[in-house]
Amino acid sequence: MIINIATVLAGAVTNHFNTGYFQGDAAAPLEAVSSCPGIYGKGAYPGFPGELLVDKTTGACYNARGLNEREFLLPAMRYPVTGSCKTVM
Repeated sequence: MIINIATVLAGAVTNHFNTGYFQGDAAAPLEAVSSCPGIYGKGAYPGFPGELLVDKTTGACYNARGLNEREFLLPAMRYPVTGSCKTVM
């Protein structure tokens, strides 16, 4: 549920075409995050999320740290300058 809320928020703040909260054809819109499915780190390809950091205590993967050293797994977003997917790492 949290990833869905984050995706909607990312789409709302990255309206780089000024045509609504999507890119591409209006009949089949893609938001900034939904245009990069399954990409979380460098070197990602279908079935492999990319190079991620691993928490030594829990074994969970993450690619960003927040307040109080909390770890998060954030999806890639479309970078409008290059048209490619960009990750936080």
